[in-house]
Amino acid sequence: MAGPLKRVVDIIVVMLCVATMVFILLRAIPGDPVLIMGGLDNIDAAAIRQARIEMGLDRSLPEQYLLWLAAAAQGDLGASLRSGNRVSELILQALPVTLQLGAIALVIGLAISVPAGIAAARRAGGSADVGITALAILGISTPPFVVALALIYLFAVVLKLLPTSGFVPFTEAPLENLRHMILPSLTLGLVAAGVLVRMMRRCVLDELGEDYVRLARSKGISEARVTYRHAARNALIPFVTIVGVEAGILLSGAVITETLFAVPGLGRLMVDNINQRDYPVVQGAVLVTAVIYVLINSGVDALYALLDPRIGARAKRNET
Repeated sequence: MAGPLKRVVDIIVVMLCVATMVFILLRAIPGDPVLIMGGLDNIDAAAIRQARIEMGLDRSLPEQYLLWLAAAAQGDLGASLRSGNRVSELILQALPVTLQLGAIALVIGLAISVPAGIAAARRAGGSADVGITALAILGISTPPFVVALALIYLFAVVLKLLPTSGFVPFTEAPLENLRHMILPSLTLGLVAAGVLVRMMRRCVLDELGEDYVRLARSKGISEARVTYRHAARNALIPFVTIVGVEAGILLSGAVITETLFAVPGLGRLMVDNINQRDYPVVQGAVLVTAVIYVLINSGVDALYALLDPRIGARAKRNET
């Protein structure tokens, strides 16, 4: 099977598995959407039955699943049970916010991890390596909500520099938008940096042990040039894979961060509608998140071929 066709088939299989799991898990959560949205007092039984019919909840679960899957395959994610708005419209409003949050967080994570990881690898076993590694482990071990609370206390309570919550669209006020996005982005970026620092250190150390590095040193090339021009450059190839995975993880990590900072992104949209048992909204949001995750990893594969021409040539041979 040709490479591009195989990727498409893989994406379809992943989407089908995600859709099935989300459908089953949501309906395993106790609670009836009609009762939750209408309240538990003074509910007329006839009104409940009518509401369930209008929402399509009177059908059997297999029938609900097949109808939703057929519509989703045509790009129709349905309508919110609570508001009646199209799910696609709700996602299009929330998705740019999450993508901006994830992009800024990833830039912060890379800005910290790449130089710190290289510095730790150059001084492996030294005090700088021990200190950087300790901070990286602390970042990995600390839950995002703890990092968020610490940042809120420092920048909002003590220094009074940044707002603690809320969101302003970039198109309305770019500077205010960035002020509101700094704390949630920094929260995610610091957590991501912990993982990326250790991976960058490991990748550079592996390259520094290769024969071509020893040959370069024997020719009298400076240690800084050996590290940055040779080892660090080749270390980017395996490092890119981790960056792609971490970018996808940032999307899921945004659920907690967006809720804490009241950022109206995809994560908060999911949390709010899980509480209301609004099945179509949650199913659509999770499905879109999974699509983005798969596309990111496909992009990483393509970037692999650019960073290392041997990988691209090997992939072409496999396709023929």
